[in-house]
Amino acid sequence: MRPWNTLTEAGQIRRLRPLAMAALDRFAVIPTRLRLVGGFTNVLFRVDTADGAYAMRVDLHQDHSDTDVQIELGWLAALAAETDLDVAVSVPAIDGSPFVNVGAPGVPGERRCTLFEWIPGKPIGDDPTPEHYHRLGQLSARLHEHGATYRPAVKPMQWDRIFYWPEEVDPVVIDKPEMAQHFSGDRRQILDRCIEVVGGAFDRLDPAGAQIVHADLHPWNVHVYRSRMVALDFEDVAMAHRVQDIAITLYYQRDHDAYTEFVAAFTAGYREIQPWPETYPGEVDHFVAARGLMFVNYVLNLLDDPSDFYATLFPRLRAFLEKHDT
Repeated sequence: MRPWNTLTEAGQIRRLRPLAMAALDRFAVIPTRLRLVGGFTNVLFRVDTADGAYAMRVDLHQDHSDTDVQIELGWLAALAAETDLDVAVSVPAIDGSPFVNVGAPGVPGERRCTLFEWIPGKPIGDDPTPEHYHRLGQLSARLHEHGATYRPAVKPMQWDRIFYWPEEVDPVVIDKPEMAQHFSGDRRQILDRCIEVVGGAFDRLDPAGAQIVHADLHPWNVHVYRSRMVALDFEDVAMAHRVQDIAITLYYQRDHDAYTEFVAAFTAGYREIQPWPETYPGEVDHFVAARGLMFVNYVLNLLDDPSDFYATLFPRLRAFLEKHDT
């Protein structure tokens, strides 16, 4: 059997299938079929049973701790109990555990496996419309409304700086000499100046305004099915400000022809539920740029060659400076 670290990501994902099957033995479900849905930092399998379908999430990159997932599932349970919001529903193991850790031949260590009720439909990111974004704005506002008073048993990570992920997950490598090759031309100047300008936006945040937020409510983490709009994948939950969470949502789809309409629809939907949280013009733009800066570093840890990603990202960072570096 080939060593794990010599496999392609597709090969690693295939090797997780028997691990997922083994994990299902610890849940009160009898699978009739297990199908790969997709994978990135996690791998998702659809579990068909005689009684319905489920989703098994298997940790691939191990970017999150058990504590992170306990925070995620705790907030999901509170949202289900205290609101009428449509969110992912987790299914405990037979022994009542919120998830299980399981090993398998050829997979180093154990992998955390979490079972959810299956969410039908498709992500709004696959075919977005202004109506979707209007409803997404309402959903975002209602999550913020609940998060303002919800107190998790353990405090999540804080988005209080640009590179906020734990060092063991996403070490800051942008200044390492071996990475200089990726910042030729004016990229280093753009990067350094953006870090300075965006850092000022963090300095202006009032610490008292931080609350638990989804921190990854992008259009592929929200499914629509008939009249339903379901929020899922709360694994990145963080202590942050509402304006930061909105910036994460609006970071995506910027190349879509209707992006301006999407932003207007999202803003209108949000304002129907909660006041718009920007404290000065362009604050959302600053945290959209912060998201981009985080990705500058993240892809260096993830990809051997980030050039295609940077070809899109750096023009956006340059445009941000042209608009806001005054």
